[in-house]
Amino acid sequence: MIGHILAFVCIMIWGSTFVSSKILLDTFTPIELLFIRFLIGFITLCILSPKTHLIN
Repeated sequence: MIGHILAFVCIMIWGSTFVSSKILLDTFTPIELLFIRFLIGFITLCILSPKTHLIN
């Protein structure tokens, strides 16, 4: 059940960014928007899974 709830939250967050894209495109370029969305996702994943990855 928790997986379904997390999937729903994820869909709502990413869906809201698609809906607001028209407004955001007045301020940002499409590349900036793509980068910002990537950063939001990456930071969220780092917070939810705080593992250290060692580079050999």
